[in-house]
Amino acid sequence: MSAPEILRGNRATLDREAADRVSQAVEVRLSSADHAVLGVVGGRSVGGIYAALRDRALPWNRVHVFLADERLVPASSDESNWKLVRADLLTRADGGDVLPASNGHPYPFDPARPEAGIPAYDRALADLGGRFDVAILSAGEDGHTASLFPDHPSVRDDATGFVLVEDSPKPPPRRVSASRALLAHTGLGVLVFYGEEKRAALDLFLADGVRVETCPSRVVASMDRGLVLTDLS
Repeated sequence: MSAPEILRGNRATLDREAADRVSQAVEVRLSSADHAVLGVVGGRSVGGIYAALRDRALPWNRVHVFLADERLVPASSDESNWKLVRADLLTRADGGDVLPASNGHPYPFDPARPEAGIPAYDRALADLGGRFDVAILSAGEDGHTASLFPDHPSVRDDATGFVLVEDSPKPPPRRVSASRALLAHTGLGVLVFYGEEKRAALDLFLADGVRVETCPSRVVASMDRGLVLTDLS
C-alpha cells in the first residue's frame, strides 16, 4: 500500500493512460493466475476509460466483471449501472461482445426481494478470489464513491463483501455497493475526479487528516495501488 498517484491533464489523455494502466494490471494478474476480476461503476465520468479499454487486445475470456455499485432495479432498466457498463465497456464499437456471457456478473436482482441477491453476489466473487484485482471508480461531488456516502451507515458497514445501502443521499434511495473493506482490498484502484463540480470533492480528498468516513473516496489510499485522475488544475 502506498499513497495514490495523482495525474492531471485533459480527459482524453487521462482516459487512455487509465486504460493502459488497467490493461497492464490485468496482464500482470493473468501472468500468475487463471483469471482477473474487474470491479466497475456506471456514470459519465468513466465512459471514456471504458471506450479506451474495451478494444484492447486483452485475454478477455479470462476477465470477470462485477459491479462496485448498483441500483436495486432490473439489469435491463435504464437506471441500471449494468446496462451502462454493457453499453460502454462490454460491447465493442463493432457491436460484438467483449466478454463471454459467463464472465459478466450483473447483480442478481429479484423484484420481490431486491436485497436478497447480496449473498449470491458475495459467493460469486468469493469463488473468484473474493477481491477486485482492478477497480474503476468515480468520485461524487460529496466525495462518495461506489455507493459509500459521507457520514452514512454505508461507509461504516463492516461487511467484507457487498452491502445493502438504504436512505441513500443520492437517488434512488436503495442500492447495493462494494463495502469499504472490499474496496480497500483492491489491487489497483483507478479513481476519477472530472469536471469543475468535483473540485470541492478533490480538495477534500487531498486534504491532510480527512478520514474515509468523511470522504469515502479516500478508500483508494488503502488499496495496494491507487491512481487518481483529474482534469482540474
